[in-house]
Amino acid sequence: MSENLRNFTKAVYAMDAVVQRVPADAWDNDSPCDGWTARDVVGHHAGVLNGVAHIARTNEMVLPSTPNDLSDPVAVWESARDGVLEALDAEGVLYQEGAYWFGPMSIDGLIGVVQWDPLTHAWDVAQATGVQAVLDPELAQQSYDRISAMREPLANMQLIGDEVPVPDDADIVSRFLGLVGRDPG
Repeated sequence: MSENLRNFTKAVYAMDAVVQRVPADAWDNDSPCDGWTARDVVGHHAGVLNGVAHIARTNEMVLPSTPNDLSDPVAVWESARDGVLEALDAEGVLYQEGAYWFGPMSIDGLIGVVQWDPLTHAWDVAQATGVQAVLDPELAQQSYDRISAMREPLANMQLIGDEVPVPDDADIVSRFLGLVGRDPG
């Protein structure tokens, strides 16, 4: 297992730990993402994972697409979680090369970049629903380092918001959240 796959899997399970604890009556709470509820955030991220799974299975680039039916966000999440982890477990898949969302790279490189998405959205869903998100500082540091190098293109693609200033002595999780446009307060 590559380091990127280990980190991506940890990030996916950080999101899972939040999704599994959301109270049933909290899914329609507003999230920190303008115009999105907690349900919408899970649908978006399920679309990202489904997109990664499709790329891994077919080596064909496809853009993330939110599932049409979000009436059961936990089931949508579980299907996407299981599907992407299964697709990434296939023999040799991590070494497939292609022109994916962020340019030419391997599947391993793609998931190395995408790990920031479940970390960010775990925090978003937690904020919306009152569930505590526990984000691994090492994953936050790795995501911070990658996103720092790609901040401008990601912002131009509207994949991250405007950077939110945090104190110089803020912990790495807060610095990561500020980098991707979240106010860790």
